[in-house]
Amino acid sequence: MSIHAARRIALQKIFARFFHDDDCSSVLEGLDDHENAQEDSQFIDSALKGTHENEQAYNAVIQSLSPSRSLERIPYLDRAILLLALHELSQDGALPKVIINEAVELAKRYGDESDSRFINGVLGSFVRQRS
Repeated sequence: MSIHAARRIALQKIFARFFHDDDCSSVLEGLDDHENAQEDSQFIDSALKGTHENEQAYNAVIQSLSPSRSLERIPYLDRAILLLALHELSQDGALPKVIINEAVELAKRYGDESDSRFINGVLGSFVRQRS
């Protein structure tokens, strides 16, 4: 499995957590990505744990970088993508350009053009602030 596919699974589980307390693995069973997830389970588990443990801090970052929208007005999909990307960007050895590109691709795949532009803007601002 590729890291891109692992990101898709992690995103789906983070998104599902907005609606359910568990990781909703049963909903994803039978999907191609999920069937092959074992080899990247460490990445997926780390993403789920990290986004859950740091959700308040990541939400504060999202809110500070998108002041014209309250957090509650940001679609769950965008928030899930941003949580995953912020988690990845906070890891040692993170490759910001790759992570932002992957987040934008996820937004294009599951959302629409405006979602991908929003994701790119927020994450680009985050990386510039950290430099």
